Amino acid sequence: MRGMGRVDPDLDPKLPHDQNVLRLILPFLWPRADVGMRVRLVVSVVLLLVTAALTAVAPLLLSLAVDHLARPEDYAFALPLGLLLSYGAASTMGKAIGEWRWMLYGPIEQRLRRSIGLTVFRHVHNLSLRFHISRRTGQLSRIIDNGTRAIETILFSMVFAILPLVAQLVFVAGILLGKLPSYTAIIGATAVLYTIVLVRGSSWMREHQRKAVQEGAIAHGQAVDSLLNYETVKYFGNEEFVATRYDRALQEIERLQVKALFARSVTGGTQVLILGVGQAIMIVLAGYQVVTGKVTVGEFVLVNTYLLQILQPLDRMGQLYRQLKQAFTEIEQMMVLITIAPEVSDLPDAKPLPPGPGTVTFRDVSFHYDPRRPVLEHVSFEVPAGKTVGLVGTSGAGKTTLGRLLFRFYDPTAGSVEIDGTDIRTVTADSVRAATGVVPQDTVLFNDTLLSNISFGRPGCSREDVENAARMAQIHAFIASLPDGYETIVGERGLKLSGGEKQRVAIARVILKHPRIFLFDEATSALDSKTEHAIQDSLREVSRGTTTLIIAHRLSSVIHADQILVIEDGKVAERGTHDALLRDGGRYAALWARQQRQRVELDAAD
Repeated sequence: MRGMGRVDPDLDPKLPHDQNVLRLILPFLWPRADVGMRVRLVVSVVLLLVTAALTAVAPLLLSLAVDHLARPEDYAFALPLGLLLSYGAASTMGKAIGEWRWMLYGPIEQRLRRSIGLTVFRHVHNLSLRFHISRRTGQLSRIIDNGTRAIETILFSMVFAILPLVAQLVFVAGILLGKLPSYTAIIGATAVLYTIVLVRGSSWMREHQRKAVQEGAIAHGQAVDSLLNYETVKYFGNEEFVATRYDRALQEIERLQVKALFARSVTGGTQVLILGVGQAIMIVLAGYQVVTGKVTVGEFVLVNTYLLQILQPLDRMGQLYRQLKQAFTEIEQMMVLITIAPEVSDLPDAKPLPPGPGTVTFRDVSFHYDPRRPVLEHVSFEVPAGKTVGLVGTSGAGKTTLGRLLFRFYDPTAGSVEIDGTDIRTVTADSVRAATGVVPQDTVLFNDTLLSNISFGRPGCSREDVENAARMAQIHAFIASLPDGYETIVGERGLKLSGGEKQRVAIARVILKHPRIFLFDEATSALDSKTEHAIQDSLREVSRGTTTLIIAHRLSSVIHADQILVIEDGKVAERGTHDALLRDGGRYAALWARQQRQRVELDAAD
């Protein structure tokens, strides 16, 4: 977001988790470009200090008024009356200013929630394909949701509970140090003992909470995964299996949370004992000193009031501290997520891809996902502007990896991929992807209307543009025949549509994108023969005159290509036109013959 803080990815692993979390939040809390938010934050802190000062001074005014009322013969009633009115005014103003802080803090909290949520969302979308292939959607959403809520908890507790109490402690300690130093020592000793028990006990509790949060994210991921794969669960009748697996995870969470609650109970009981002993000592001492004449009745009232203001909130502070520890535990996973560096990133001086006709060149390209297993080795070929090149071969040969390198999901280990003579690593990834339109094998649609799914190819386009793209993809007539037409909801991942219908929606989306390069990655391999031929006709019509790269397992998808490359074990084994490769009688010819036999056998079986 423009004007908001940027995450510092260089978090120090030697620092405690909580300090790293605060370093993560700070750029959002103090954004360099948003002066308004910084002013609100400063004013909020000033009001906090004023509120703490008024809250601390009010009991002092009351104690003075009590002393004057106890000796009416020495003073006119006007003086204690003035002190009582001042006491009431200080108490009222303190509470009123506390409420005014809501007006300032509310926009800060909402802006922070928005900026952090947007930053995490963008960051996750910018992570590499390798990350998204291995992640669980449900687990990821749980981590983001928990982390966002945890940040809100941390800020709210700091602004409205911890900082006011700390400021109030400082003011009260200053007043008591000047009037009743012995009581300052008792309050200080009580607060120190209380804090030691709180920190130790919370660390003990947090060990179990951290594991529970991790297990909770995994369990949530399993639950969402089973819901997304509802049909698969039903096909195999494994409802009880996924429920039992989910319950095992919930049992582990239950066990860890029970341990955490036990630690919390022991810690809380010890804290109550410390507060009770400290309060009893102060009250007994103050009562004794009143009897002996060492302190006045007003000073006794002062001590008792400060006890209510300090020791009782300390008890609530223990609960807040435990909530903060829980929040820090929940945000840790989001912190790990947000500090993952994208595998593919733009150079500092990267510029958009220059305009051009769309010539694609793979120049001595090598690539591996794992150094122990090369996927591509020294692959070189060119797709001239406006021409079509087919990539064929057995599964695992490296065809799809070539498409991923062109779309810059990954960068080559060696060599270069060029568009119109420009190494795509030297330009922005967004401009490379904007120049390339992809129709994948497995088209996944949003659970939205057909209109929204097609217009996703060019957000903001007109209804007429969408319908023209649908006509070119030969799906307009089908959509028009539906009761709700373009407003038809396609369901989760587009499951309400057939495979062929989803592919046509994908084609319409790509048409709207107006790319200079088309990439068809096994776009028809999962379809029946009749639908395959219809989709192939649509693809040929759409890509006519545009640079096209077709990745296919079925050779029938590439027989019209200007050149066909046979990929085997990550290398170009053969290249040529369909007719030339058949005449050569090599790998392509053998693969063609095998597929033709399989086709005849399937037709005979039908």
